[in-house]
Amino acid sequence: MKTASPILNLTTLGSRLCSVAFLVLLLLSPDWASAREGTEWMTSYAYNANDTSLPRVLLVGDSICNGYQTFVRDELAGTANVSFYATSKCVTDATYLKALSFMLEEYDYKVVHFNNGLHSLSTDRKAWESGLVAALNLIKEKGKGAKIIWATSTPLKSPDLTAEAKELNLIADRVMQVNNIPIDDLFALMDPLDRNIFWTDTYHYREDARKMQAKQVADSVRMALGASKASAAAAHAAMAAAASETGPNGKISTVAQKIEALVNPGFEIAGGWSIYPPAPAKGSMEFTIGNPHSGTKAAKIDVTSPGLQFFQFNPKLTAGAAYTLKYWAHAESTATVRVFLRSIKPPYQFFGNKIANLGNAWQEYTSAFTLPADFKPADYGIFFEFSTPGTYWFDDISFSVK
Repeated sequence: MKTASPILNLTTLGSRLCSVAFLVLLLLSPDWASAREGTEWMTSYAYNANDTSLPRVLLVGDSICNGYQTFVRDELAGTANVSFYATSKCVTDATYLKALSFMLEEYDYKVVHFNNGLHSLSTDRKAWESGLVAALNLIKEKGKGAKIIWATSTPLKSPDLTAEAKELNLIADRVMQVNNIPIDDLFALMDPLDRNIFWTDTYHYREDARKMQAKQVADSVRMALGASKASAAAAHAAMAAAASETGPNGKISTVAQKIEALVNPGFEIAGGWSIYPPAPAKGSMEFTIGNPHSGTKAAKIDVTSPGLQFFQFNPKLTAGAAYTLKYWAHAESTATVRVFLRSIKPPYQFFGNKIANLGNAWQEYTSAFTLPADFKPADYGIFFEFSTPGTYWFDDISFSVK
């Protein structure tokens, strides 16, 4: 039987030649390569490493990616498995493509969410564009048909450095348009935010902002996959299956998956919460910058009349699921607070009804409960009820699947 002659794939050949040509330029013209930083680093994880029942996604970036990757893992749990590769190296570094090649060969990915830029702010623009094109061509070549999403570099606290990031984003925008690659605009998501509230330093973000980034990243990945968000039960099962005894620090704990059930759970922005009765003579509420547990703000409740309630309606919880409510709190002097999930209209139904004894230092409190099959979030609220006048503080209120 006559064997067919191999057919030359011009697209693949072009990608390989472009990548090879870029490496040759780096070797022959070392000035093109950006100088390495005082400390260079790289880190990667593959969650649910042995599972092939779900599509796998690769997140590529730097410390910003490293900041949101666990939240993306949680957002996509039950829908897709996540690997990530984060590094300080610029795309013009002579070994960048080698390390990226290794990650691409590890798994068959359905989506590659890709960024490089914040460690390249001072890099020669032409060299960076050439390196970016070479990296894209490598992903096309070794990605086995994976859909590529480009993520813009996020803004910085410094206006001058933000201008540098904008320059790189404009170059990348041109490259992505030529290659017909969709853009996840994390820059546009972050830029309107208050630098004094959402940034921890020149480059990095507080948890609320990182969760915002993760949600947008996860949404862009689900769109590329044509998939919807998994049920709470499926997500919890996927997280439990990701447990490992062989992590770099011993056991990697797959903590209970946090659920974005509440608006403004860390009190860093306005809105979400109210008090009842809404009368100054009964008590008052403010989100104050004084003495937060984390971030820059906490909720401060001044109680004048016993029975005042601090609450939020419509927690985004799933019928039939088991949850743990966690919150941090303390009081001006030792006091008690009753915490519960309750139906808005009588006859009242209570879940997680528990009294906490608050001290005068921050402490975490928990309450566990299981919701019935007919639970409807719009009919319920989460309440903190005070029996003793005084001043109380709350922060970091969250629900997680048990």
